[in-house]
Amino acid sequence: MGWNRGAVIEFPDRMRRTALSKGMAGREWLAGLPERLSYACAAWGLTPGEALDGGSAALVLAVRRSDGTDAVLRLAPPGDGFAGQVRTIAAADGHGYVRLYAHDPERDAALLEPLGPALGATAPSPEHTLDVLATTLRQAWLVPRPPDASVPPGTDKASTLAELIIELWPGTGRPCPAEVVDRAVGYARRRAAAFDLDGSVVCHGDPHPDNALAVLSPRLGAESGYVFIDPDGFLCDPAYDLGVAVRGWTDEVLAAADPVGLVRGYCARLAAATGVAEQAIWEWGFTERVSSGLYMIRHGAPDEGREYLASAGRLLG
Repeated sequence: MGWNRGAVIEFPDRMRRTALSKGMAGREWLAGLPERLSYACAAWGLTPGEALDGGSAALVLAVRRSDGTDAVLRLAPPGDGFAGQVRTIAAADGHGYVRLYAHDPERDAALLEPLGPALGATAPSPEHTLDVLATTLRQAWLVPRPPDASVPPGTDKASTLAELIIELWPGTGRPCPAEVVDRAVGYARRRAAAFDLDGSVVCHGDPHPDNALAVLSPRLGAESGYVFIDPDGFLCDPAYDLGVAVRGWTDEVLAAADPVGLVRGYCARLAAATGVAEQAIWEWGFTERVSSGLYMIRHGAPDEGREYLASAGRLLG
């Protein structure tokens, strides 16, 4: 069993465009994909199926293994942060994360557990989504910390977010009131001052509902019915991940008669589910809402970015 080199695999257009936007390195990666795919299929006894929507950068394929079971093959481009993702996923051993079946670091290839639809596509309400994310994060935070773990001064997540906001606000034409930026930077600096390495966990870093996928059958480590993909995997306050979970919901925030009460309720719900301080979740969530909005405006999603910033303005209270 394996891949017939004469077979044609349709590579996703978005993946091609992303690769081509990276210049020579991207073109070389695209040109080498058929050979890398052939090698992985031969080495791991795979028959490739259709390309999956695995984001804009990597090639993600459904595959059938030689024993007849299904899996997912991911071939990552250079500079994708793939090695760090694999370290976190491997260390998790299925707790809160997709299972890793095999890994070829030389070719940036990984064979992964097949999963179902994303939480963001199936959840009936924000409250249900937050409950699932909280339960899944409690499993994901069990990832062992590296034995030599350290976070040099000024490199913690809160400090880097403060610097990012200060840089992006004028660079994007000051797209929100200064009061919004001042509040976000103030919260970020407070979170930086409260940083405690001993109290930190290996955070996912971007646990939004589209990064939580359903497992195909119940298993240990996936008690919520979902697991995460694509971790950033850095040491931080667990409230950071929960802040990411509440940073969106812009439609709900913009439509709410009491937006502060709405998001405070989200934070209280997550705090009750995890034992993490509600105020810390609120501060991280506001900071992420502003930094994400500015980042989107800078990187080609201005409409969505402005919605994030407008929703932040409604949360000033």
